[in-house]
Amino acid sequence: MITTTEELQKAVEKARAAGAVGLDTEFVWNRTYYPSLGLVQIGYPDQSAELIDAPAIRDWSPLAVLMSDPQTVKILHDAQQDLTILHRACGGLPKNIFDTQRSAGFVGLSSTISLSDLLKTLLKVRLPKTETQSDWLARPLTEKQLLYAEDDVRHSTQLMERIMEKAEKLGRRGWIEDEMREYEDEALYGERDPDGEMPRVRKSGSLTHQQREMLRALGAWRELKARERNLPRNFVLSDDAIISLVRQPPQSESDLRPVKGLSEKSLQRNRRSLWEAIERGRAGVLPELQDGRIKGGQPDEGYEARVDLALAFVKGACMAAKIDPALIGNRAEITSLVIDAERSDEASHHLLRGWRGDFCGRDLRKLLLGEGSVRVDMETKLPRLADAS
Repeated sequence: MITTTEELQKAVEKARAAGAVGLDTEFVWNRTYYPSLGLVQIGYPDQSAELIDAPAIRDWSPLAVLMSDPQTVKILHDAQQDLTILHRACGGLPKNIFDTQRSAGFVGLSSTISLSDLLKTLLKVRLPKTETQSDWLARPLTEKQLLYAEDDVRHSTQLMERIMEKAEKLGRRGWIEDEMREYEDEALYGERDPDGEMPRVRKSGSLTHQQREMLRALGAWRELKARERNLPRNFVLSDDAIISLVRQPPQSESDLRPVKGLSEKSLQRNRRSLWEAIERGRAGVLPELQDGRIKGGQPDEGYEARVDLALAFVKGACMAAKIDPALIGNRAEITSLVIDAERSDEASHHLLRGWRGDFCGRDLRKLLLGEGSVRVDMETKLPRLADAS
């Protein structure tokens, strides 16, 4: 176990000399807003591994050097969450990332495949998954925990090489490299302004516009408080409390009363700011939701039919090429292109940039602009674009 910054520095030097290493994290995330990091694993090309005792490390600057080194490949599985945790720990902006899960979607597998299934499929390696519910902050860690943690990164380099071999044969190496560069976007690692988000609150259907605005304002208040106190959102203000407050809003600050999920003690501590949030929602001064659409696009009566057509075209193209359709975009992203097809270009829409644009995005836009048609290919029995100019 690496327990000092000096030992961490040596591990980072070894990793950079190797040129490619696996990375993973183990954490606890049940009573805090931010995950509490317990271990960081580094796996080397020779299948050896080292474990970093995260609570013991005070200076993470050597890891920042590794994360931002463009010459060293960092291999992770389902990378985004681990990268966010590591960025918060060390501050290094990720460079040269390889996500074995996402890249699997380019070579005929699911882009959400588990690590154990991917290792079994490509390397015939079987991992025991016995420690998934472990307390990674408890010390000492057991031998089973240590072996489990090492196994998660032991085969990373070989897994990347096997995926890229398959991608090379399919002519998709450049597509994977293009996709991996998205992890270098600094915006992925900053905290979003909750004012522009619709909070996830159970039982929030059938609200009036004003009630939805109050829900947004209370959700944003809860998010900022949870970050400030490093507490789970529902520890600060429960979903039930938010629904009660927006369905039967108080008429004055003094009218605020305890409800389920909002205790008297919490109410007394936060009465003024809670009232201000309710008033802010009632006044309708929150910014537009950041839903990713191009400003000015408005749905028309036929847009849902065009969305269905677009989804069929994308699914057909992906099935024929054995690419996971989830890599192209979700329904919301495709809907935004449908609505704004006339105004969309590579600068404004994700589906028109990079490998997505080459593979199907630009053809999809032509289809939406009436410059082509979809027909069933009688050999593959799949829909594809025809007569595109």
